[in-house]
Amino acid sequence: MHTKASLRSYLLKKRLQLTQQELQALSRRVEENLKRLLRELSPKSVMLYWPIKGEPDLTPLARELLENGVKLYFPKVLKERIAAVEVDNLDQLSPGAFNIPEPPYSPQREGTPEAVVVPALGYDKKGYRLGYGGGYYDRFLASAPVKDKIGVCFHFQLLDAIPVEPFDQPVDWIVTDKTTLRRT
Repeated sequence: MHTKASLRSYLLKKRLQLTQQELQALSRRVEENLKRLLRELSPKSVMLYWPIKGEPDLTPLARELLENGVKLYFPKVLKERIAAVEVDNLDQLSPGAFNIPEPPYSPQREGTPEAVVVPALGYDKKGYRLGYGGGYYDRFLASAPVKDKIGVCFHFQLLDAIPVEPFDQPVDWIVTDKTTLRRT
């Protein structure tokens, strides 16, 4: 089995090789599959993410959720953890930790969304995630009573297995441009 570091490098390189047109087309397919799953799950609140380094771009879905009255959250990095902070519009996001757009922190706006959509460099079919190595999402998912944990990635990032450590937190669902899988 490959190491996490070698898999990270390989998958990030492969994702960054996508053309802008490929990225947009694949992102739309991920978004459509995610919309189907969200219709089925019917969460009243969802945490999305701001896409970086070629991650699936779900910003059109964020706008749609807000228009439909779904409470929308984005992650805010606070030292060694992330907080789910509610936003009313995407204009509230500004560059924060790691220069990733995030909402301003307010304890009154922090909450636990029913569904959390988690980006990754890769997933395996057991729902384990290969992230960038900071452990932020693992700590968040371990501490927050989230009803539906949904991983998103492109289909080429879906692996048979990834190295798993005791602190790694699996997601319940994996949504790609080709399929939606329930954790096995």
